[in-house]
Amino acid sequence: MLIRLFIFLSIFLPIPNLYAVDRIIAVVNQDTITQSEADVYLSIISLQLSRQYKGKELDERMKEEKEQLISKMVEDKIILQEAKRKGYQARLERVKERIGEMKAAFASETDFENSLKQKGLTVKDMEDKVADQMIMREVVEREVRDKIVVSPDEVTKFYEKNKSELFNLTETRTVETLYSENEAMLTNLSEALKNGMDFQEAAKLYKSAYARDTISREQIRPELQESFSGLEALEISDPVKAGNGYYIFKIIEILPPKVQSLSEVHDRIYSYLSEEKFAVAMLEWIEDLKEKSYIQIKQE
Repeated sequence: MLIRLFIFLSIFLPIPNLYAVDRIIAVVNQDTITQSEADVYLSIISLQLSRQYKGKELDERMKEEKEQLISKMVEDKIILQEAKRKGYQARLERVKERIGEMKAAFASETDFENSLKQKGLTVKDMEDKVADQMIMREVVEREVRDKIVVSPDEVTKFYEKNKSELFNLTETRTVETLYSENEAMLTNLSEALKNGMDFQEAAKLYKSAYARDTISREQIRPELQESFSGLEALEISDPVKAGNGYYIFKIIEILPPKVQSLSEVHDRIYSYLSEEKFAVAMLEWIEDLKEKSYIQIKQE
């Protein structure tokens, strides 16, 4: 289609207008960003997002991506330039491995390639993009993330400041649950359970849905809360109606409220503080690269 369009333009339009086919939309140092690059970039994003989102949600995500497109491409270009300046390279076998993982999400290699064609992409486009992403990820890890330091004292201070709010656990209960929409057999099911039948065995025999969770009162449906919280350990509830079916609970264990210890939440706090510092450092690093770069956004 693009070749036909190019031939049409070359016959019917003056030569200078040929450059409108792939106009420059931004200049970043020695490199340019063209409209065709932007189209490929957006098509790859569309392909990736379409694996996670559908319909209106996909449209909204793509709208956000289009609004931020040039800004993101400029930042990617700057990071890629910095990575190449410092000698980072993507290993071909890693690129092929990543493409293989992407293909595995499709029924066949033909389906994968057809999906690319629908977006106006080729396997080479994907390989180039994956290679660039690997290089950018490595330079960010080495130049930013690896320099983040979170001290034990910072973790302790965060814990002491927030333990009553963030690490104060309410009462939770480990519970086995059966769910059935077959009202006719509820009496037999309930009697079997109260006579000692195992919940998983009963689920198979009475064709009911089985689950085991550790949850708080607030995490279950409002119409089930009273029955759930009124049970003692090892007690089995009567059938409780909710929605289109009935639930039967057995409380395995009641875990009282408690404040989690520092040792229990240390890794979670460390990860949070590390990511918080990384976000700030990443922004500062990119802004520094921008200040040292020549950037020109071409207006339409």
